[in-house]
Amino acid sequence: MTTQVDYDNVPVGTRLAAQEFQLLPVHEIMYCGASLDFVGVHWNPRVARSVGMDHIVAHGPLTEAKALRIVHEWTGDPGSVVSQHARFHKPVLIPDDGVGARYRIHGTVTEKLADRRVVVELTAVSPQEEELVTVRAVVQLA
Repeated sequence: MTTQVDYDNVPVGTRLAAQEFQLLPVHEIMYCGASLDFVGVHWNPRVARSVGMDHIVAHGPLTEAKALRIVHEWTGDPGSVVSQHARFHKPVLIPDDGVGARYRIHGTVTEKLADRRVVVELTAVSPQEEELVTVRAVVQLA
């Protein structure tokens, strides 16, 4: 699959469509199984409380993957991300209240590189506008 976004038509400052995400405890538990990472803070509220968290904590790579999904939807090619680097600022806590964790992810093209690549900076923010995670992705365009 190749990207549907043409490098020549993407100026610095291009904004990717922001998306809202919701994580429920069941999503986190499924991710535990997929990643084979069953550390208690990710699925057991009692363990999370024992280390000072009010709720279970989302895996960092899960929130990073949600951010990269925006890039994949923008390019039309899940293989367009050449490299990425995430910085986790605050844990994503997932209450067991039927609503779970809600956050918004937005992205912007911040740089054009050689070889038809661009840098996209993505940020996940809480409903209170707290920065949760930032991801810097290098993306190959057509």
